[in-house]
Amino acid sequence: MESASPPVPKAGAGLAARLGTFAASIREPAAPDAVRHRVRALVADVVATAAAGLTRPDIAVLQATYAIGAGPSSVLGRRTGFPPAQAAFLNAMPVAREQLQDGHRRARGHPASHVVPAVLAAAEACGADGPATLSAVLAGYETGVRIGLAMGGTPAGVHDIGTWATLGAAAGVAHVLSGGDAETIAAAIDSCAALTTVPDAAGVFDGWTSQNLYLACAAQTAVIHGQAAAAGLRAQPGTLERHFARWVAADQGGFSERLSALVAADDWTITQGYLKRHPTCALLHGVNDAVEDLATRPYRPEEIAAVTVRTYAAAAAFDDVLPRSEMAARFSIPWSVAAGLVLGTLRTHAFESGTLRGTAVRDLAARVRVEHDPSLDAGYPAGRPATVTVRFTDGTQLTASRDGAPRGDGPDAVDDPVVGRKAATLLTDAVGESGARAVLAAVASLGQDGPIPFGLVLRTLDVRRPS
Repeated sequence: MESASPPVPKAGAGLAARLGTFAASIREPAAPDAVRHRVRALVADVVATAAAGLTRPDIAVLQATYAIGAGPSSVLGRRTGFPPAQAAFLNAMPVAREQLQDGHRRARGHPASHVVPAVLAAAEACGADGPATLSAVLAGYETGVRIGLAMGGTPAGVHDIGTWATLGAAAGVAHVLSGGDAETIAAAIDSCAALTTVPDAAGVFDGWTSQNLYLACAAQTAVIHGQAAAAGLRAQPGTLERHFARWVAADQGGFSERLSALVAADDWTITQGYLKRHPTCALLHGVNDAVEDLATRPYRPEEIAAVTVRTYAAAAAFDDVLPRSEMAARFSIPWSVAAGLVLGTLRTHAFESGTLRGTAVRDLAARVRVEHDPSLDAGYPAGRPATVTVRFTDGTQLTASRDGAPRGDGPDAVDDPVVGRKAATLLTDAVGESGARAVLAAVASLGQDGPIPFGLVLRTLDVRRPS
């Protein structure tokens, strides 16, 4: 019989202890069908985005640099195994390269991208079956998002990758290693909270490639803390609220009360998350959706006199008209708008080096003006509001507005046709049709008892690495 909601722990427990009780009771086979479907979709999405990232020269070189060691856990495209923490590091490293990683809008971060690489590595090392693996992924996701929601985001200048979702991933690792022991999961959360990281947001938003290490280090950290908790290591109880929240929560006041309420809530946060449809920073997705509505065909740059984008404050800051790199272009509204209009889509070549060097998109990006519209601020983080107006040289104009959640976000995310094909499309491009089928079949097999073929599939994939 399906449970209608996540289990609710007894009242009065400390925060990590309450989260541990909450996470320990989560069993994926007992969850509603929509939740189970989303867990599998997220596992496939994370592996697919990792495969896409591995086709890039910078990631291929970086992965080869760190692919040292021997152990039981598999790495995508590597024939030999690695220690679990190292495997998590290597599998997480490429996930955000294309800016296609999953996310949770209200929690303001990327939970599955942390949880899946860490849990898969630990699960393979301890011989966990598919249901235990999926239960740990679900428990880690639900735990991390609740912490993120209670934080109200990170302080100005601090990026979310490596913060609350790392604690969720550590909880997931402890879940699979301990068979769902509440005290072990609580210990992993407080232990991970004791070594708080404050990643530099500017390094991400300005397109510096050091960001490729953020998820890698986070997943590795999660495995280490989950293993340490299972081995008996303990942090001071209350570290989550006393230390972690102090340095990483944007809204410290009431953190404990908010988290306590969230742990007792009767909803599943996993169906409230998103699978990215556009290869840009998620803050730009309302703008991207509006441009998609306008780009019924590719436009010649000379057809367009100017473009005005009005959006909320957090998105309006991404107004660089001349991004210095491919990664920086994925954080630029002028570039993504110009590329979407000129190419007719952001899903092919919009951020390739040849496009950045060419004049067509660059010329139009210089004519894109980004304006902060204070009236749209109230629509964030519940949505990604934006209005895009294109004025043509013949005097006509077109306008498209987006309000609420972007496409690919929320309960119906996987019903979006682009999102529904996303994993298969990315995998086919990276590892071929047979490789894509093998990965998707391995994800489906996670629902079965007994040994799972996931690691073997990852090892035998032939990634189309750059020459």
